[in-house]
Amino acid sequence: MTNLLPLPGMSNYTIAVLNPQTFDETAQAIDALKAGTVILLNFADLGSEAAQRFADFASGSTCAISGHQKQLGNFIYLFTPPTVDIVTQLKAY
Repeated sequence: MTNLLPLPGMSNYTIAVLNPQTFDETAQAIDALKAGTVILLNFADLGSEAAQRFADFASGSTCAISGHQKQLGNFIYLFTPPTVDIVTQLKAY
């Protein structure tokens, strides 16, 4: 489908859906967030202690860059750069 035109005023964003198993993988995800990528992190496969540690690191890093975050489920989090808002209700169009 190469004949699609972008909508005016809409930016393209990359969304990375990741299941990090190590702290280094979580740090790499945060580097991508700093570069403008929207990150969905699933820590559900980790033990609760490691999942909490990784989530705390990601949350702190997101806060440091004035990004946004939302917990979507047990140990599943959405992190966005400052240019992308997370809303829980749609406004009327």
